[in-house]
Amino acid sequence: MKFNLKIDKMNRMKILISLTTINSYFGIIPYWIEKFKLLKKFDNQTDFFFNNKIYKKKFKREIIDKLPSVNSKFKFIFYSISKNFQAIFKVIKYKNKYDLVYSPSSVLDLIIMPFFLKKYNRKIIWTTIFDNIVPITDPGNKIIRFIAWISFKISLILIKKADLIFTISEDLKEYLINHGFDKKKIIITGNGIEIDLIKKSKKDPKYSFDSLFIGRINETKGIFDMLAVLKEVKKTYPKFKLAIMGNGDIPTKNKFLNKIKKLKLQKNIKFLGYVSGIKKFNVIKSSKCFWFLSVSKSESFGIALMEAVSCGLYGFVYDLPVFRKIYKNNEVIFSPINNTKFVSNQILKLFQSKKFNNQNGKKLLGKYSWKNIVSLENKAIKNIYIKLK
Repeated sequence: MKFNLKIDKMNRMKILISLTTINSYFGIIPYWIEKFKLLKKFDNQTDFFFNNKIYKKKFKREIIDKLPSVNSKFKFIFYSISKNFQAIFKVIKYKNKYDLVYSPSSVLDLIIMPFFLKKYNRKIIWTTIFDNIVPITDPGNKIIRFIAWISFKISLILIKKADLIFTISEDLKEYLINHGFDKKKIIITGNGIEIDLIKKSKKDPKYSFDSLFIGRINETKGIFDMLAVLKEVKKTYPKFKLAIMGNGDIPTKNKFLNKIKKLKLQKNIKFLGYVSGIKKFNVIKSSKCFWFLSVSKSESFGIALMEAVSCGLYGFVYDLPVFRKIYKNNEVIFSPINNTKFVSNQILKLFQSKKFNNQNGKKLLGKYSWKNIVSLENKAIKNIYIKLK
């Protein structure tokens, strides 16, 4: 499906994007930048609110890198409270300067400012993205999990005031409806990957890893199960190398590093840190397979998994309902949840066969496009904007 990016200049909108608590450690999500670029291509004026300032320049990752670093979840909670408290008073002067405020996620720290902006000016349109739920039963620090769950419940109350809510799946739409949301406000847009960068990327021998994980270093992503799998695989392939692309809060990362040391896996793991752009996809294409052993009930899509599978890698995942709905033609290899022995056996089978090329996975490449998703969002936004004009 193709969409025309040109919009009538008479309907040009001034959009303020809420990034209130973005910092250099828990920073910008890579695909957000892609979405922001596309929003601007629709002849919208897109400004950004973060660090308690309005930024009108072209949005780049380098801007975020210059911000303060908040490297623990507890620190981030206090950072979030402080930034949002300041933002509530700062945004008063912006209440009549924008047609729309856009929340790229419905997490509490990114919707407080839009909620109050809507309070100050009822004519401003507020849109938000609802892309996952937060169960209290996920693994990890119990205090953090409880705070995250409470924050999620508060966010559900606040986003009822939004004019449009974009969800990535029918399940999430049903969840909102079952919690009292007006179904007329909810539009399913789906999720996307960076198709153009995937097409441009290519294998690079210096990134030749046996397996790759991309995501937060977080218990919910199955990071400790990966170590159990790696320990088992290492018995057959002593030099097996797992690359980890991503970051996490300091306490969790330290716990992870201690476990690696305890299992004597230091030589089998390569930390790549945060990687974006075409280099990210060069690394993916240069790896032999992808591990994504998420155990979270909040898992709603798995963008990194889809990116890897679309690049032609086999993904090893736990048998979660969300993945069964997406991958129906053997694009990924399913294992029973927490059965690391089963996962390791499946990985060994793949390496013994040496058949690493996932042809069915490559067929998914054109299915999930950010251009189509932002086009759907923009069409819905323009419709409500014209009605209110």
